[in-house]
Amino acid sequence: MAEPKKKNELRLVRDDREKTERWQLEGYQKLDDNLVMYRRYLPVTKELNSIMIHVYDFSTYQQTTILDAKGYNSGGAAATTMQVTNFRDLGNKQAIKDAHRALSDLGGSPPCLNDVLGVPDLD
Repeated sequence: MAEPKKKNELRLVRDDREKTERWQLEGYQKLDDNLVMYRRYLPVTKELNSIMIHVYDFSTYQQTTILDAKGYNSGGAAATTMQVTNFRDLGNKQAIKDAHRALSDLGGSPPCLNDVLGVPDLD
């Protein structure tokens, strides 16, 4: 008999952290009942400090991706890009499932996952 698949551990930024440091932390952070953000730092080059942010909006079923690349030197150049994608157009549905689970674990109230993924209830 196959063992049940273990859910991957999600890195969550909880509200009980100091507000002054929350924006610097990596992981999922609840923005409101329908919005969750996933932030991670990307070591692109030695001189470049990049941050990738995915915001999952469960009221509009859209993901906004923001890439913010800044040099370590404050006088350096900066580049920011933003892209909005509908959930139905995302190739990685696991990312939506993880964001949904993270938002629920952080106290948000997104619609049920079957509605988000467009899968009818099997009841």
